[in-house]
Amino acid sequence: MCISIPKKIMIAATAAITTFVFALPLAAQPQTGSYLEYRARMQSDADEYFFFEDDRKQVVSYSRDRIVRVCAADSAEVIPLRVEYDDRTTMLTPGDCIRVEAMDVFLEPAESLEPNTFMRVEVDTLN
Repeated sequence: MCISIPKKIMIAATAAITTFVFALPLAAQPQTGSYLEYRARMQSDADEYFFFEDDRKQVVSYSRDRIVRVCAADSAEVIPLRVEYDDRTTMLTPGDCIRVEAMDVFLEPAESLEPNTFMRVEVDTLN
């Protein structure tokens, strides 16, 4: 016995499956503000952080003090990096490094960055 499926149902099913197959990779991508930010996240090393516009990131969280080295890479933007560790705050200019002893370290640009610009920061835990 042969079952015939109406042509309209076949077209609708094919369209639904095609839409699902092409939409799935888009839904799986992390939602970021820009393509530049997406590429930076996908291509950065584990100890490398990129900051865009009003980013704030916790880069270290330990149960006891650790020595942490933070280096802000040279940048076209001359905006300092705010380094908050435990209950203290300091500013780091692009191209400089700082060593702190802390359990928690937060980083953020001191001012909002221009769209499509970024700051690159390297963080190493030394002990």
